[in-house]
Amino acid sequence: MKGILYGIGTGPGEADLLAGKACEAIKNCEVIALPHTSKEYCHAYRIIKKSFPEIDSKEILPLDFPMTKDETILKNARKASAEKICRELENGKNVAFVTIGDVAIYSTFSYIKKLVEEKNYSTLMISGIPSFCAAAARLGISLSEQDEEIHIIPGSADLRQAFNLEGTLIFMKSGKRLLELKEFLQKKQTSHYFDFYAISNCGMENEKIYSKTDELSEDSSYLTTVIIKNIKKKTDEKNYRFFQNLKCEMFPCHQVDDEEAFNCLFCYCPLYFLGDKCGGNFKYTEKGIKSCINCNFPHKKENYKKLIDRLKEQKNGSDIY
Repeated sequence: MKGILYGIGTGPGEADLLAGKACEAIKNCEVIALPHTSKEYCHAYRIIKKSFPEIDSKEILPLDFPMTKDETILKNARKASAEKICRELENGKNVAFVTIGDVAIYSTFSYIKKLVEEKNYSTLMISGIPSFCAAAARLGISLSEQDEEIHIIPGSADLRQAFNLEGTLIFMKSGKRLLELKEFLQKKQTSHYFDFYAISNCGMENEKIYSKTDELSEDSSYLTTVIIKNIKKKTDEKNYRFFQNLKCEMFPCHQVDDEEAFNCLFCYCPLYFLGDKCGGNFKYTEKGIKSCINCNFPHKKENYKKLIDRLKEQKNGSDIY
């Protein structure tokens, strides 16, 4: 009979959090497939070995998954790994593909599973504790209450759009973009209130907890989870003067130095009708159309009063209104 491929989540790092069902599956598999070329540097292998030293008596199958965004390289690596696993399954051996966290969340196993099933082999998935759940427990916080939403944000996501979501934001696998996330959050602190939590290597020997955004650095581990809660925009008595539509596909519609201060309130300039007298940085195209592509006057936060005063001047000096 053909073997079965098991996708097993080993949890975030503590051996005690490895599920009993996962342990049983590992014991019953002849081959342990690792998403790494070296077992010594594979987090999942080290987690298992703490509670199941006998893993070294198993046949270890190292797999190479390059850290790259090149889709061609990734596709070839996944195909080669799936073929190695299929050869073991064809020989009647059960294979345990182990990965940290939960096997259903941003796991390489999802790609291997599809390729193996295309070859008509059976697969089973065994859950592990997700890293962000373990992180919340370690930090002593709740991820959601009542009807609060939870959003899992991968490192490749648009940070600006993500921050426009409501509820709890969980940033995972930021990797090389961790400093970009840090700078983004520091800018957001000027316009928003929010609770910041972060932890690296949760449950491992080199675990580190961060209490402030400026504590994040390029030395922070790839396995860093950042949790943002209770987001509220800072407002004052003049908040009617400023508005941002972050969901607009054109935002920001003009090149600016500071997106945080880009005002969408006057999306279509109310001074456009004044033609040459608007006072903005406009030009006329070859077809005689007035183009305001180089003008940011109505989009600057501090220009609200100037724009309103300009309209009042027109009201008092003409019959337009």
